[in-house]
Amino acid sequence: MVYRYPRSGAGILRYSFGRRDSVVATMPSGEEQVQVLARTAYLTLTWSAADTGTRITTTIDSVVADSGITVPMAVLDSARGTRWTGLRPPAGGLTGLTGTHTSLFGDQVRDQLILLFPRLPSDGVRPGAHWNDSTEAPARVSVFEATESSVTSGDAGEPLPSGALPIQVTAARSAAGESTQFGQAVTIKATGSDTLTYQLANDGRVLQGAGRRWTSLVVDLSAIGQSVPAREFSTVSMTLLH
Repeated sequence: MVYRYPRSGAGILRYSFGRRDSVVATMPSGEEQVQVLARTAYLTLTWSAADTGTRITTTIDSVVADSGITVPMAVLDSARGTRWTGLRPPAGGLTGLTGTHTSLFGDQVRDQLILLFPRLPSDGVRPGAHWNDSTEAPARVSVFEATESSVTSGDAGEPLPSGALPIQVTAARSAAGESTQFGQAVTIKATGSDTLTYQLANDGRVLQGAGRRWTSLVVDLSAIGQSVPAREFSTVSMTLLH
């Protein structure tokens, strides 16, 4: 049996996106600062498929902080209602993604949305298949916008009793970007790796995805001649609710 994304039809899906980030920054004094953020976002996704790809529109319905994590309501509310549109090519991934506005949690959800649709072989994926791919796309690295390149490999297992196909994707990432923080020029460089697992239904729906992302980055503050290295470890989950 061949598993592939649909090339006709339309529908509405609802997902929960969970994410937990642990960021450790080493200050110029040698002191380490640790920040932990954890939240769950609920999204409504509408899709309309064609041979050339599937038009995807996603809206954040709500964002809630995980138990024990304190996040200002203004930060949570700033992501609510954010809408993105993009195209899922026939083989997967998400391109041309545009949003209504930006925010810390909203941009993190955007990056997680890109992870939702693993890229598959152009003719679909069969049980036991192995494939490789490479991509380049905008991404948020910690609190910075950057351009990220990744080289990925995928492996499909044998169908589960439910009929879903388990898929594992590993990726090696590198990113670079420039921005301005408090009037100062900031340059960021990062490398990282991902290990993600998915369950793909035989009708092309992604039933769930989960995994870990590790990132090592250096933030250069050229105006004052300082560099701040940091490590970020993230766990993510994407679950189809209905």
